[in-house]
Amino acid sequence: MRAKELVEHIIGGAGFVLEDIISHAEMNEIILSVHPTRREKCRCGICRRKAPLYDKGRGKRRWRCLDMGAEKMYVEAESPRVCCPKHRVVTAAVPWARHGSRFTKSFEETAAWLSVHASRSAVSEFMRVEWHTVGGICKRVYQEMEESRSSRFNGLVNIGIDETSYKKGHKYMTVVINHDKSSVIWCAPGYGKDVLSQFFELLSEEQRASIRCVSADGARWIASCVEEYCPNAQRCIDPFHVVSWATDALDQVRREAWAEAHQQAKSQPKRKPGRPAKGETAPEKKQAKSVKNLRYALLKNPERLSENQQAQLQFLTKANPTLYRAYLLKENLRLALKAGPDEIAGALTKWLAWAQRCRIPTFRELRRKIKRHFSAIVAAARFKLSNARSEATNNKIKLIIRTAFGFRNVDNMVAMVMLSCSELHPTLPGR
Repeated sequence: MRAKELVEHIIGGAGFVLEDIISHAEMNEIILSVHPTRREKCRCGICRRKAPLYDKGRGKRRWRCLDMGAEKMYVEAESPRVCCPKHRVVTAAVPWARHGSRFTKSFEETAAWLSVHASRSAVSEFMRVEWHTVGGICKRVYQEMEESRSSRFNGLVNIGIDETSYKKGHKYMTVVINHDKSSVIWCAPGYGKDVLSQFFELLSEEQRASIRCVSADGARWIASCVEEYCPNAQRCIDPFHVVSWATDALDQVRREAWAEAHQQAKSQPKRKPGRPAKGETAPEKKQAKSVKNLRYALLKNPERLSENQQAQLQFLTKANPTLYRAYLLKENLRLALKAGPDEIAGALTKWLAWAQRCRIPTFRELRRKIKRHFSAIVAAARFKLSNARSEATNNKIKLIIRTAFGFRNVDNMVAMVMLSCSELHPTLPGR
């Protein structure tokens, strides 16, 4: 094998002329002195079109290669500038590296593959690069892979929309997944109608018309976007979110009951210390505390209650009938959502009638919310579509961010999410 062929395997490409190989034993470095072939010279670094030479730039430049054993390896070459008719004065392209990068393509592809399978701290130590450099490498690899593949928006039928938090819950990002392929097709920082509209505006009229179902929670900005851009699509709200609305309403009623009992206890005159006399009722403070400690008993499913929690609910029937009625409303809603596709509409209609006359303001508000999303809840049961994949993807995104110990650059974070959760999977060079 000739030296040039060996260097081509090391660099991961062709289109250059090998001039010299220099070894610095004291610095553990090997330098490959090369220059592009005549065909690859004087090309725009962005569009790679032929362009006239502008100047010599800053002279020679080095690009980091994959290590040769324990030795660091660099490619050294001249880095002139060209005057592109479209992009004006830019650095000339080289066949072994991407524009704006100080690393060869094979080095970046290896680092991107490792970033998907390991933490960024492990990648930076193994590849011997700075911590913040790994994110930029992932961004460049993702952009090149995205440009070279066909549109990921073709053939969309069932999609899911959800938002997830990062930066310790202070910031949010919107994520859109393809249910049929279980992959992320789009994500962007922020949430709201303006952010989600960016996704729908990327779709053509045919791609929007092909969308049949959209699973999401009950956010108004999602519903308004779907109605505006995909009026023929059916919005689906899975039972998980509806039950979570009911549990939040039940917990609100419990807090109000505890606050009322606590206020009554404060207004009562102080009793003498000691055990209560025979026939004396329990102090109001103890009753307030018993209501406060009912949270887990009220939120758990009846089949999972312990004997002590069952006794607490039995005590609740007499101590606070309103709170017990709210608990029964929550449980009946959960059972109604378990009905089949043909029975769920009737079961929900009966529950709405009961919630209308329950005389609990929180559940009457919940009734209006469920009535507003009635068709979306029934559609989720009919099409058997839930937002579980979106929630699972959100957990994976949180794991990616936690493994990376956070991202300073939002674009790098989006690139890392797409490389890990979409159909774009980086491969090792030469494999």
